[in-house]
Amino acid sequence: MKKLYSLLLYLCITLSVTAKAGDTLYVSLLTAAPGSQAYELFGHTGIRIRDIVFHYGLFDFSAPHFFYRFTKGETDYSIGAESYRDFIYSYVSRGSTVYEQELLLSKAEAERLCDTLLTNMRPENRIYRYNFLFDNCATRPRDKIEHCLSGPVDYEVSDTATVTFRQLIHRQTVNNPWLTFGIDLALGAPLDRPIPYRQQMFLPYILQEAVGKAVIREEGDTIRPLVGESYEYTGIPGMAEENRPTPFTPTVVCTLLFLLILLFSIGEYRYGRHIRLPDYLIFGLYGLAGCLLFFLIFISIHPATSPNYSALWCHPFLWVIALCEAFAPKRRFTTQLMSLLLLVSIGVFIAMWFLSQVFNPAFYPLALIPAVRSVTWIKIELKNGRL
Repeated sequence: MKKLYSLLLYLCITLSVTAKAGDTLYVSLLTAAPGSQAYELFGHTGIRIRDIVFHYGLFDFSAPHFFYRFTKGETDYSIGAESYRDFIYSYVSRGSTVYEQELLLSKAEAERLCDTLLTNMRPENRIYRYNFLFDNCATRPRDKIEHCLSGPVDYEVSDTATVTFRQLIHRQTVNNPWLTFGIDLALGAPLDRPIPYRQQMFLPYILQEAVGKAVIREEGDTIRPLVGESYEYTGIPGMAEENRPTPFTPTVVCTLLFLLILLFSIGEYRYGRHIRLPDYLIFGLYGLAGCLLFFLIFISIHPATSPNYSALWCHPFLWVIALCEAFAPKRRFTTQLMSLLLLVSIGVFIAMWFLSQVFNPAFYPLALIPAVRSVTWIKIELKNGRL
């Protein structure tokens, strides 16, 4: 049934964009401003041909094993198409402004682009392997447009040569600190390398800026602008959901958690006996998060998950210490493991200031919590004369 629907959709769209043979096709680039939902924070890009908008990066949550495949980096996305009116309304009605840039293409270039997009819309070609940084809803339209031009495109390089993927992502998630926290935990050092201007175009608004200043270089060193007129469709005021800043940011919460565990540990030392339940929770949660990190590092094919030095303080081996506390609390090797954990935790905390990865501020108190628990264990053992 899906294949039949896709085939009918393809036929209808083909008829819509090729209805007036011989005319020059109107082509424009559409850029939707970010919305309030997590998947809307980076905006969206589409290519308008007459009254049809083609856009990439569509996904289906109900697809089999979607979240597993997304985590592994094997997510299949698709190209979609809808009427120009519906596309504009869907974004304007949620409060997002849509920017339209008319592309000054020759008749042959516009027809090549139209044919390329229609070929992509065929049921057997719609699905493609998505990559958030290098093959997304902004980079695909750019590449399709460039491929259909009669000459290379020259972009006026922005003065942001030292910008990184992480810095650009943080600009979009600045009002969503917990999303920023999750991204910083999951994505590692590759996100902190300076990237060229072309790779910065993975964000729709940067592609919009780049296309607006771009020129097409043709034979004989003649150049022509890529964009002509520009239009703006303002989002309906009050429709966008505001992301109100919360005082309970990850940094605040994790710092308070560290202080709470520190006070508890001081009380435990004064009591002179081990209270192991907090360690089961702490090391258990750290180990669970560490399993996810190890999956991303060693199994996932995402390009920005390895190396990830957060795995130095958040790793599955902490489960071993929790098990030793549970089943061998009086054995010397449990205390030896605690001593090793203390040395590793202190070393990792110092190294975090010098590694080639930018850590979320909330990670620093989290990295110290295992050190606090290991110090407490060792001091209680000394206090009770077992060392």
